[in-house]
Amino acid sequence: MVNYFREHYQTDTKIFIEIGSHCRECEFKVDNPSAEEKSGFHECWTSQLQLPVSEINQPKAYDVWYNPARSALEKGKFFMHELSENDLNIRPEAGKISRSERQWLQIEKTKNNNQSPHFDLDNLREELESWQFPLNFIDFETTAVAIPFMAGMHPYEQLAFQFSHHIVFEDGRVEHYNEYLNTEIGVFPNFDFIRALKDSLTINEGSIFRYHNHENTIVNVIYDQLRNSEESDKQELLDFIETISHNTGRNTKTWCGERDMIDLQKTVVNYYYDPITNGSNSIKAILPAVLQSSDYLQEKFQQQLASLNLTSKNFEASHVFLKMENGIPISPYKALPPIFEGWDNEKLEQVADSLSEIKDGGAALFAYGKLQFPEVKQEEREAIRNGLLRYCELDTLAMVMIYEYFREVCK
Repeated sequence: MVNYFREHYQTDTKIFIEIGSHCRECEFKVDNPSAEEKSGFHECWTSQLQLPVSEINQPKAYDVWYNPARSALEKGKFFMHELSENDLNIRPEAGKISRSERQWLQIEKTKNNNQSPHFDLDNLREELESWQFPLNFIDFETTAVAIPFMAGMHPYEQLAFQFSHHIVFEDGRVEHYNEYLNTEIGVFPNFDFIRALKDSLTINEGSIFRYHNHENTIVNVIYDQLRNSEESDKQELLDFIETISHNTGRNTKTWCGERDMIDLQKTVVNYYYDPITNGSNSIKAILPAVLQSSDYLQEKFQQQLASLNLTSKNFEASHVFLKMENGIPISPYKALPPIFEGWDNEKLEQVADSLSEIKDGGAALFAYGKLQFPEVKQEEREAIRNGLLRYCELDTLAMVMIYEYFREVCK
């Protein structure tokens, strides 16, 4: 392989790569190539398909959620408009939108330029009615690095250094109830983290919500770390973890807690699809979609925080979470001041998304890593800490916004 690369480099010969689903991860791609800003992706596709750049920018077959069209790509169907129902094995499932139905929804709405959201309203209503008030929304920030920050830890062992907790009451009142952040240098945070989480979640018996699998995975990691520890309250903390989670298979013990965290992303996937998301179900994609669709959320969150039935630990009373530009909502994440000077949070997320170990919370992960260095001055340390608190609070508030959108749609 080295010889192969050497020969092509010496003769300045372009290496031919056949078009396929791997093109989705191409690093040499800009949306609108020009003489100043070239795109290897577009050069590759235009030369192989003999199509102009404008046509290359059409939605691709591999953009369909969970990429079901691999065989279609092998047949030369590279664009979404070329796909038909025959390219998918569409199988309905009772009580929800099945994966294949959701994939066909994405293809059909893209082909028809239909930007309206789709709901399975009956089953969404049933899901919401099964939830027990008050509703608890939580989000964790964690890190796992190759060279551990603390002695005695393994490479890529998880550290949980932050959480945020919002509560929604049955009367619609929203409270940013609690938060935790440990950025002390060289301090293992996981056990204090789980103690603080226990104190926060045991104040009521309502349903608990996470977004995707991360929070359940992390409490399973801490469960293992606790089992091998000598903490005086070890059993109490293990029992708590068992009540709010289910085991992931990494433990010999099997459990599913009576308050097992509900995955809000599954609610999204099972009952809702919006073309604006382009098939993504990440909270950073779903939040702008619900804000664009919901007059209720737009009217509510364009007001100052002091006018909302909402408390906050990190935002001033005059803060406005939602701003509009040409009639389009601007994601509240974009309004956050950057955690690092010269690096906006969105740019950090893009860097993080390019790394296999990181999928969400990239800005927080980099911030925690920087704060482990004693050379960081106190004023910068405090600014980064405040940025982390705002960022994590917004993560759980985003979950509240998605819930409120579903509540309004279902009424």
